[in-house]
Amino acid sequence: AEVGEAVRAAAGDAVRDRARRLDIDLREVVGFTGEGAVALRDCRVGGAELQEGLHYRTGRGPGRQALLAAYAPVLHWDSEVEAAQS
Repeated sequence: AEVGEAVRAAAGDAVRDRARRLDIDLREVVGFTGEGAVALRDCRVGGAELQEGLHYRTGRGPGRQALLAAYAPVLHWDSEVEAAQS
């Protein structure tokens, strides 16, 4: 929950500070929760207001899985997060 709130706060700060773009680097993520994935998705709204938008950086592993879970068409957090992390 803390990381999700930090991600949302960073997105809000970028919009308030009129940043050109927001980069979220997920390469060092070692695990994620449904709440964290929702926070990633929520950043899209604020990122749309930035001149160059929102950009995610991922590698293989949990960071990519979190991003895919964030944008899954139907979000069933408990089962989806467990499946992505196994």
